[in-house]
Order: sequence, then C-alpha cells, then structure tokens
Amino acid sequence: MNADSRPARDPTPARDAPPAHLPAALPLLPDLRLAALWVPATPPGPAAIPSADGAAPAGDWLDVVPLPDGRLALAVGDLVGPAPRPGAVTGLRTVLRQALHTAPSLAEALEQVDRAASVDTALHGASLTVVVVGPDGELEHARGAHPPALVRGPDGLAPLPGQAYGPLGVGAAPPVPHRARLARGDTLLLYSDDLVEGRGRTRPGRGGGNGLRLDRDTPSDDPAALCDRIAARAPRGGVAVLAAYRPLTPVEPLRLVLPVDPFALSPLRETVTRWLEAAGVAPRTVVAAPMVVSELAANAIEHAYPEGATGEIRVDAELTGAGLSITVADDGTWRPPETDGPEDDADGAGFGLAVVRDLCDAVVVDPGPDGTSVTAVLAVGRPVAVGDAPRPRPEAVPEMFAVRPGEVPGVLHVHGDVDLPAVPTLRAALLDAAADGEPCVLDLSATTLFASAGVRLLHQLDPDTDLRVVAPPGSVARPVLELTGLAHLLTDRAESA
Repeated sequence: MNADSRPARDPTPARDAPPAHLPAALPLLPDLRLAALWVPATPPGPAAIPSADGAAPAGDWLDVVPLPDGRLALAVGDLVGPAPRPGAVTGLRTVLRQALHTAPSLAEALEQVDRAASVDTALHGASLTVVVVGPDGELEHARGAHPPALVRGPDGLAPLPGQAYGPLGVGAAPPVPHRARLARGDTLLLYSDDLVEGRGRTRPGRGGGNGLRLDRDTPSDDPAALCDRIAARAPRGGVAVLAAYRPLTPVEPLRLVLPVDPFALSPLRETVTRWLEAAGVAPRTVVAAPMVVSELAANAIEHAYPEGATGEIRVDAELTGAGLSITVADDGTWRPPETDGPEDDADGAGFGLAVVRDLCDAVVVDPGPDGTSVTAVLAVGRPVAVGDAPRPRPEAVPEMFAVRPGEVPGVLHVHGDVDLPAVPTLRAALLDAAADGEPCVLDLSATTLFASAGVRLLHQLDPDTDLRVVAPPGSVARPVLELTGLAHLLTDRAESA
C-alpha cells in the first residue's frame, strides 16, 4: 500500500479563520448539519491583554471533536472573569480533546479535565457542557456549572434532562453523563452561560429552554440561522453558540459504475458536482473534487485496461469525519505508462495522479492482481462564524454592587452586579456572617447580574458553610443557580437565618 499523506489544509480561507481558541472548521457530515457562532464581548478597554493571535482574550469557547469510534463530541464552556489569561481557553480545549480521545468513557474524560483545572488557577471555576452524538442520534451529555444543552423539536425548545454539577477545578463532584436521543428533524443547541446570567441577557420565560425563546419564523432546518437568533439576544456579545441539526434524510454516499470510456468523464464530473452541491459542500471543494474524480477515472481508463478492452470503473464518494473520501477502483491490471514523456512523474503513476496528490490532503494507492483502488481525501468543513463585538453604548451605566446586612443576623442583601470585581467583597461578607458555623442567608433578589465568578464562590463556600440563598422566580439569579448545580441552596424567606 502506497500512502501519501499531507498536513490537513484549512478548509476555510485565511481571512475567515476564527481565533486560535476556536476550531478551525466544523466537520461536514452526512447525518448532522453543524453551525457555530462566536461573538466577542464589547471591548473592556485598553487594559485588556491580547491573546496570542491578536484577538482580545475570551472566556467563552466552543469545540467540535470527532472521536475514534465515529461519534462526535460537541462542547461549549466559559472561563471565570472578563479577561482570562491568554491561551487559557486553548489549554482547556486541548485537555478536553486529549481526554475525549484517550479516556474509555465520557465520565472519565471529564474527571481528567476536572483534575487538570484543579492545578491551573486560570481554569478554576470553569464551566462547560459536553454532548457526544452517536451515529443513530444517541446522545451522552454532561455539564458542570453550565446551562443544559437544548433540543429544538416540534414543541419548541426543551433542555436535555439531567443533573447540574459544579464548576471545574474547585473540588465539586465531576459532571456525570446522562443519555438521551436526538430525533430526525430536531436541532441540538449548546450556548454560553452569558445568555442566562442576567443584565443585558435574556430573561427567564415561560416554558422550556430556560428563558431562551425563538421566533416562529426561525427555520427549523437551518442551524446557522438558529445561532444568529440566539446570539442576537446578548447585546453585549461575549457568547458562543453551537447548533447541530439532524436532517430528516441523510446525505447518502455516491455510488457510480462507469464504462471504460473517456466520454463518460464529463457526465461523471456533472454528477459529482450535483451531489456535492446537494450535500452543502463549500464552493471551492465543489470545484476541486470533480477534477479529482475525473483524473482518477481517466488514469484507470488509460492504465488499467488494454485499448479496446471492456470493463468497469467504480466511483464511491462519501462524507466522513475525516472529510470527503473519494475512491476509484478498477478490475484491470495496471500498465506502466510510457516513460519518455514529461507528463510522467517519478513513480510512473502519471501526471493525473500528481494532480490528485496536489489537490488532496491524503492519497492511498492500493494495487493488486485483481485491480487497483485509489482513495483520496479532501478536508471539507464549514467555518465557525465570528461576529463583530457590539459597540458599547455610552448611555449604559454599570450597576453599583452593594451587600448590606439584614435586620436579622446572618442575612445579607445583595444589590447590583455580582461579577468578578464584586466577589472579594461578597466573600468577606459571607465568611463574616457565617463565622463560628452560624447559618447564613444570601438574598439575591435585587441582583442585576450573577456571573460565573459568583457561581464559583458559592460552590467553594457550600461545603463549609450553612448557606441558603434567596432568589425568587423571575429574578436574574434564579435560573443561573438552577442551571449550575446550586438549586439545593434556594430558600423562600430572606429574614430567616
């Protein structure tokens, strides 16, 4: 077997390449249509440290990981803080990818990620949702301090059932996977926790979806449109959205049988082009792939059969996790071409195969006594859409944070934004109120934002304090607590420490 493998090419033009903390492209699959959108947050100002690729550092991230067993892992997560250390997200994605590839189960992969987060302060308190999709729509999913994945079906948006676990690296129990199924015609949606954290985000609403609602005119079979509609609900940006639509009919592999006739090459190219366009392959692949098929078939016609002989040439094309796989096979005996022409390359395979090798990411030639098959692979994929950071509105005034003691000892009332700058003050107040093991009630009714930094603080204090939290239905903090494994802290009365 003769294998010629080249480094995978970026299937999207360089000018459209996403930042380094996002996947270079989304795989194009026969039974799952993917789309993703990342919108950077409104620039925080000149103090932000740029990342290695020149972009402002981002805590929101997403990833798509083809697994060795043929399944596909989808992940969306967030790091604590408005300006994470440059490279921290890339590091977390790398750890997750390695764990998914090497661990025998999703549960053990997430344990590895949790251990890695515990020794890297930049990853302490990170949140994520991971969903592994099988070939028949079976789902295995888990989340730590992050909103659940949603399924958009005939009845609207509904969260995948399952328990919420704490954030990574803070001593909370690692997320435990649950199982579900994605029906044909349904769309799986993963999204940033920013969309439900509070001020400037979507508000809790009626029905499923944890407050995320879609207009009725949002196409049911267009995951890119779904990403756009969801991201538009975060006017300050800083969101990642990943959608996977399971079509009613998958893209079937292309199987063709051709006569040993040069005049069959033109109809062959037309048939391949129509199949690629129907599969949603990128335009430049639609140009390259028919040429690859045509050159391989022409090689078989010229070199596998004597002039005037009858026979057949089989052409197979299919979408796989590795890309577009094209195989051309014959039943003839490969005849070396003449070697006195400039068109012949060094290994005698002919100019056509040299063109194929130049256009493809991998080429494997498998000759044998009963015929020869040539398999070529082209990397195909859809780009991750990168939106523009929303411009800050001059009239927007940050909410003032304040924590005040209540009339009853041990009760603290919080007002304004609970974000990273507010956490030290809130931590000190909680530790003081809970001194000597006294019970403490934290009233979050008047908060206008409850960010991941606040989630991490409550998870850290929960095992060591007698803490209860007031966040009535309709408040900003309520859905965040429910989605991040903190619902057990909820109580109805503030003045009851």
